[in-house]
Amino acid sequence: MTRLAHIADLHFGDEDPSLVTDFLTRLPEAGVDVVVVAGDLTQTGSRREFALAADFLAAIDPPVVLTPGNHDTPLLDIASRLTRPWRRLQTAMAAHAAPRFADDDIHIESFNSARGAQFRLDWSLGVISRRKLAAPIKALSESPAGTRILTAHHPILSPLENRGRARTRRAPRFAQQIAETADLVLTGHLHQHFACPVDTGARTSWFVGVSTAFSSRTREEAAGFNLIDISDTHFDLHRFDAVDHDGGKRFEQTGETRLDRQ
Repeated sequence: MTRLAHIADLHFGDEDPSLVTDFLTRLPEAGVDVVVVAGDLTQTGSRREFALAADFLAAIDPPVVLTPGNHDTPLLDIASRLTRPWRRLQTAMAAHAAPRFADDDIHIESFNSARGAQFRLDWSLGVISRRKLAAPIKALSESPAGTRILTAHHPILSPLENRGRARTRRAPRFAQQIAETADLVLTGHLHQHFACPVDTGARTSWFVGVSTAFSSRTREEAAGFNLIDISDTHFDLHRFDAVDHDGGKRFEQTGETRLDRQ
């Protein structure tokens, strides 16, 4: 059995230090094999925030798979947003995370659904491009691993059905192709826990979202993360939420869901 930690929307610069500490304390005890970070490490894409995020990732022993989020571009440096939106992230994260991971049991690929700028008013929304998706889809389709996982920041399928903040451009066009290739799709952005199934005929693919890990910008749900146990027949999804504790906050498990793969 392989165990993943699925976190997103860390938003360093607006993080709750007590939750960061609690997560790092729990991680070794939980027996996590790989950590998937589904974007938004920072709040404004500043060098100071990336340094905080790098310190956090440096304290994690298991391999980390990372994909960028819309908050990981420099907020006020328009020139960098237009020409080098991911340079700060790549410089800060290079020693601590990778865009993919593979062993005999699982294969994880990431793709970038965020943009530094777009030809629409809301630059925070996601985009799926055929070019950026092609390489991870090819790698997963050719993988001999028993479980193939794709991660991106923005939702591809969610309970919001591509409306509001879940309006990821071209997601409806590519959702079926992704489901036919990936057994599990891990995303963030909405600060919301969910698990949406897609029946491909041969099996069920699951699209799983998660709340913000550490930010005070919690919207409707508390901060939280997922632990996901992978077996041949199903995924066990363990949900953790932040609760008040002795003047600070810590994570507690609040739910467990079996996601059948057949």
